Amino acid sequence: MRRYQEAPDGGWIVQEVRPNDSGRVYTCPGCRQDVSAASAHIVAWLDDGPFGTTGVENRRHWHKACFASRQRRR
Repeated sequence: MRRYQEAPDGGWIVQEVRPNDSGRVYTCPGCRQDVSAASAHIVAWLDDGPFGTTGVENRRHWHKACFASRQRRR
């Protein structure tokens, strides 16, 4: 389920992803390490428009801990 999260770096649309066997691997923008589809993680994007639709093409797969600590990494 998607949820809206307000933060100092803007409003985010956040969706938790369950582990699956698609075999896909993504790069976490927080730590630049692999995020395997086989592990639970978060897909998030900045809410740039009405209903969060503008930023959806900019969605990224994050480790949960990396997304939670993104403000400290900058």
